[in-house]
Amino acid sequence: MIFPRFINEGATIGIVAPAGKIEAEVIGFSKEFLHKQGFRVVTGEHLLSSYHQFAGSDRQRIADMQHILNSTDVDVVMCARGGYGTNRIIKNLDFTHFLQNPKWIVGFSDITVLHSKLQNNLGVASVHGPMPKNFSGRSAGDEDLTNLFNILKGILPTYEIPAHPLNRKGSAEGELIGGNLSVLYSLRGTSLDFDPHEKILFIEDVGEKLYHLDRMMINLNNGGVLKHLRGLIVGEFSEMIDSDIPYGSNPYEIINDAVKEYDYPVLFDFPAGHGEVNQPLVFGKRVSLNITQQKGVLEF
Repeated sequence: MIFPRFINEGATIGIVAPAGKIEAEVIGFSKEFLHKQGFRVVTGEHLLSSYHQFAGSDRQRIADMQHILNSTDVDVVMCARGGYGTNRIIKNLDFTHFLQNPKWIVGFSDITVLHSKLQNNLGVASVHGPMPKNFSGRSAGDEDLTNLFNILKGILPTYEIPAHPLNRKGSAEGELIGGNLSVLYSLRGTSLDFDPHEKILFIEDVGEKLYHLDRMMINLNNGGVLKHLRGLIVGEFSEMIDSDIPYGSNPYEIINDAVKEYDYPVLFDFPAGHGEVNQPLVFGKRVSLNITQQKGVLEF
């Protein structure tokens, strides 16, 4: 696994929008926010473009992403937001120059497509964490944002998570991968799909129907993915939707049922995803997961 260079104050952060469109006010706030942290900021030429729900046409988003991937003057790529659309452009991106000068790519949700490309095809680590859309109204003192900038500077966190009733105790080591479950599900059977062996999988989601969550977990189970994991970290499943006829289980119970036949450690309610707190994670990094009756510890 290739780890991009860690940064210092004065580094240049490039903001691009490979998926959903982003408001000018959000970008203005984010640029000021990043400047206050001591960083230079550059933006994609088409960052504020709009094409239906997308941040510009596929061609415009490809151009912005390709430019920033190739740039030797940019140290970190921050995706402005998620939404939908990264999968529409991923096959058109050329990572040749990027691999000669790897840089941290930061984002979550739909940006799971980029994480999957980096870890599963290219062998490059990346950061699953807050994006400029999430900076508005926040303070640099907020723990998840502090951890984000610390990670980029090479200061890796150890997370201690309170016990959850569904946690499965145990210890494991493995490469941390994952992201948004719906996106991971959409990549099944493609070249961006992941190999579960020796992996600790993180999953989160938002706004999905409960039966759809069950369908995705059954897919991972029937496909042998869940069987071969070293461990599972379950983030937030926000704003989930029940049907007119209640499904009968909450999101964590659905996930717990899908892995009940396996004996690896499972950590529930990790504070990452679409909630107010989104603790950053380094995908591609080998981590240790230790779960006791009192707490769960994730150490990089």
